[in-house]
Amino acid sequence: MKTLFVLRHGQAIPESQVDSDHARELTPRGAAEAKRAAESLVERANAPSLILSSSATRALQTAEACALALGGRAVFKNVDGLYLAEPTSYLAALGQLGEPHASVLVVGHNPGLEALIYVLTERSEHLATASLVEITLAISAWAELSGNARGASSAPDGSHLGRVAHTFRA
Repeated sequence: MKTLFVLRHGQAIPESQVDSDHARELTPRGAAEAKRAAESLVERANAPSLILSSSATRALQTAEACALALGGRAVFKNVDGLYLAEPTSYLAALGQLGEPHASVLVVGHNPGLEALIYVLTERSEHLATASLVEITLAISAWAELSGNARGASSAPDGSHLGRVAHTFRA
């Protein structure tokens, strides 16, 4: 069994206030949301030992709040390919970088994160800013998720690979 935590970044400043969408920072509200989500993450029995984050500033700031709350117990990796990514990019990153971790946090953006949750669980989740979803996966290795997004949602016996175990909304 593996555990995947999916976290949407906190509220960010409008794109009109910066040169690019990629450079948008968290607002004070977004920073507070990220801190609350991080505190919720720490309370989980199976807190992540790996954090994979989009390279966008707002996602990095959210992921850094989580890393700080976890007190150095998690490896932090900035993954350029997760910026505005589709589920296949998240699955590929998990397959390439996930081992030997039993529990991983991905920090990124909508609509890709909502689609990722659906691919893994066939459950529709609305992710407001700094929403955190815990998914329990019936896999023994992260590489089992690689491949196309449609095929990744089912185990060999036809059951779903994942189930939403917990949802936190900041």
